[in-house]
Amino acid sequence: MKYLQERASAISPLDDFNELLKSKKPLRIKLGVDPTAPDVTLGWYAILRALRKFQEYGHTAVLILGEFTAQVGDPSGKSEMRTQLNTDEISKNSEGVLPIIENILHKENLEIVSNKDWLSKLSSSDLINLASSTTLAQMLEREDFSTRYSSNSPISLMEFFYPLLQGYDSVAVNSDIEIGGHDQLWNLMLGREIQKFYKKTPQVAMTFPLLVGTDGSKKMSQSLDNYISISDDPENIYGKIMSIPDEVMWEYFTMLTDLDLLEIEDLKKSINNDNENPFNAKKLLGKLIVTELYSDQDANIAETSFENITINKNAPKDIQQFTIDKTGEVHLPKVLTENGLTKSNSEARRLITSGSFKISDEKYTGLDIKIDKLLNKTLQIGKRTFFTFN
Repeated sequence: MKYLQERASAISPLDDFNELLKSKKPLRIKLGVDPTAPDVTLGWYAILRALRKFQEYGHTAVLILGEFTAQVGDPSGKSEMRTQLNTDEISKNSEGVLPIIENILHKENLEIVSNKDWLSKLSSSDLINLASSTTLAQMLEREDFSTRYSSNSPISLMEFFYPLLQGYDSVAVNSDIEIGGHDQLWNLMLGREIQKFYKKTPQVAMTFPLLVGTDGSKKMSQSLDNYISISDDPENIYGKIMSIPDEVMWEYFTMLTDLDLLEIEDLKKSINNDNENPFNAKKLLGKLIVTELYSDQDANIAETSFENITINKNAPKDIQQFTIDKTGEVHLPKVLTENGLTKSNSEARRLITSGSFKISDEKYTGLDIKIDKLLNKTLQIGKRTFFTFN
């Protein structure tokens, strides 16, 4: 358990946590994930990895797919009301992320449930009773709510229900410990109070640092397009890790590798004292993460590919080839997305307009192009993706 205790940003109440450990009984460790996007990022993986560690210590992982709460939207850290997702979007996202999550966690001591199974069955009377468990004053103790209230920014009553519903999840699954990112601490602590209201033993809240995205400033998020997908190919994962700012990599080392914290701290000191190049540290980070997600061989290939493309400025020998049967002028973002080179038209537009799309090593920033200018040319999107159309 030392691994998790050292990496946690908060364990509350600590005395209750120590008592749970002394009991030597298998614990029920709850993690709720709202399927608000179709992919699993390294940020998600960091928390899922912590849940897997609990399994390795002999405890039961209870993963809750928030298919009901995703319709409400978690207001944590938000300065304005969230846009609601419809049930079709949520179902599609669940279908995308569930196989990935199942592949991360151990199957023998795992429960995967959807909170729509119990939350959708709550009657009006049940909801009124749940609402009576918490006061408005308690809600406004939460920093983002109090900030919005003070600045006259709207807060919907539905947003107040999100932490109540999340707390009811803890009642439904009898969680001993709930884990999450550090921005979830208030929600997790409210879950304790709701468990008490329903005469349950209150859970311990355990939170972990949030990974900053590739922009180096904001929490990794698919909506901000600053994320690294664990389903991406090894070369892209490695390359994106190499692109993160130096000061960000330490949380990645902490949450995404098994290196001892003293070893990480020594590496950090060596860089601060100019005894080690941060570039080499980041290469180590990239190899460790890709090895865990894929294999040591894939990590070596990714490193070699990165060096050939980024350091030696060489295009790969095996360039992806795509057949395009259109004539005349085409909308470039649509063509790139249709061929799986970008995840969406908006991502393609962002890459093109920022100068990340090249034709024969020349930047092209237009969104429309005549097809003959693309055919049989070496094309590049981002730093590592080379392809051609014929």
